[in-house]
Amino acid sequence: MIEVAEVLPGSIAERKGIGKGDRLVSINGREVRDSIDVQFLSAEERMSLRIRKPDGTTRTFRIVKDHDDSLGIQFGPLTIRQCRNKCIFCFVDQMPDGCRRSLYVRDDDYRASFLYGNYITLTNLREEDWERIFAQRLSPLYISVHATEPDLAVP
Repeated sequence: MIEVAEVLPGSIAERKGIGKGDRLVSINGREVRDSIDVQFLSAEERMSLRIRKPDGTTRTFRIVKDHDDSLGIQFGPLTIRQCRNKCIFCFVDQMPDGCRRSLYVRDDDYRASFLYGNYITLTNLREEDWERIFAQRLSPLYISVHATEPDLAVP
């Protein structure tokens, strides 16, 4: 379930009464975890959106649209998963002091790799992550391959 950050004027979502602060629970009965799920699941021409309003009530909206029409819903940024490795060659550890804070984030999130081109190690993926990558065909992913010896990237 993710929170709606903005609804675009004149959009399908606005016409249906979906608003900022609502939470998108599911599309066609499938749980929505993030904006990637929304893009993947909303490609259908007929769909059912389950929305939880800020007061806790839940509503279901039936939508018929062209497959490439946007719902007009925008979401906040992803909460990026952090890398747990302690690689001796990690570029974050080699950053000089005084750079912008975002350069010191040890990100290792396949979703950010797919959406923004961030590099990942693939060492922190759970089984359900692999299943999602294959099911939703999340590609390309940008893989950082610096070491072939597992002992060099052990947390």
